[in-house]
Amino acid sequence: MDKLDVLYGKILMLIETEVGVQGTPFTAGKFEGVGWLDFHYVCSTYDGKYPRIALKKQANGVHVYIMSSEYGILAEYVDIFGKTAIGKGCVRVKLLTEEREAGLVELIRRVKRLHEEVE
Repeated sequence: MDKLDVLYGKILMLIETEVGVQGTPFTAGKFEGVGWLDFHYVCSTYDGKYPRIALKKQANGVHVYIMSSEYGILAEYVDIFGKTAIGKGCVRVKLLTEEREAGLVELIRRVKRLHEEVE
């Protein structure tokens, strides 16, 4: 088992613990991953179930994707993960320190709360 598999497993377990359910494999267009907190998403190129939190192992790290109605939510975590690790809709993780783990837990809890308020 390589380092990315171990990292992916840790983040997968962390998300499942915080959300309270196992992730569900899904495909949306070309994207394949594991997702949590499904909702109905409609845009010009997609209409269907989509997760608010998704996880995918990439060649260079593990990406945690966040769909949130809270604009700029990921930008608040730049100090924890670094500027290059924060995208518009994802956090790229290559190393999971205690600080980064705590940041992910906080982010997942926020998204879960937002999801529950909408439902």
